Amino acid sequence: MSDKKKPKNFTGITPKGVFKFPNLTKPDFGTKEHPKEGGEYNVRLVMTHDEAEPLLADLEPVIEKARAEAEEAFAKLPVATRKKIGDIKENPVFNEIYDKETEEPTGEIEFRFSMKASGKNDKDEKWERKPTIFDAKGKPVTLKSIWGGTKGKVSFEAVPYFVNGSGAWGVKLYLRAVQIIELNKGGGRSASDFGFGAEDGFDGSEVEEDEGSPFGDESNGHDDEGAGNGSAGGPEDF
Repeated sequence: MSDKKKPKNFTGITPKGVFKFPNLTKPDFGTKEHPKEGGEYNVRLVMTHDEAEPLLADLEPVIEKARAEAEEAFAKLPVATRKKIGDIKENPVFNEIYDKETEEPTGEIEFRFSMKASGKNDKDEKWERKPTIFDAKGKPVTLKSIWGGTKGKVSFEAVPYFVNGSGAWGVKLYLRAVQIIELNKGGGRSASDFGFGAEDGFDGSEVEEDEGSPFGDESNGHDDEGAGNGSAGGPEDF
């Protein structure tokens, strides 16, 4: 029996970025069409290319290792399988972000991190886990929700993978913990988000209490903006 230990996977911490579609306080179970068995904690971290340079430098040797392992695994596949696949195909470790109107690159990229929330071990015993959340000072905190637009860092584990059936290979980024630098607490967006600047005129600090809607309590069947999942600036939105 060999005493040789399996090499440890690379672990690291990202630069500060913006959280997009964060599911960090409760598991994401996917959709009816695409369920995620056992649930999953996940977050996308958005940065500019320049901001991401330290992270990409850390990941470069892991990516090269994944490529070498993929080539080795591909060479061991049956001839018929290799002929059908053609060649190995890299799944990039990040996605380029494009402007919806111009379809041009925005200069930002996003990395996706995920952690399986629950499952069973070899003894059929159920286990559960969640990412640890730290504040800016490094103190563990418990939060009910973390909204998109929050700024922070991600602690992760980078694991190479290869898919025999398709020849796809890449590096999976497993979520370990997050540090919140600037917490977005709720659905309200700032004036600058909508392109408004400061003007002389109405001062909201002069209003002592909510006078209510000029149309009474009628909402015409529409929910308030920012209320519930999927609304502007919500936990499942950026």
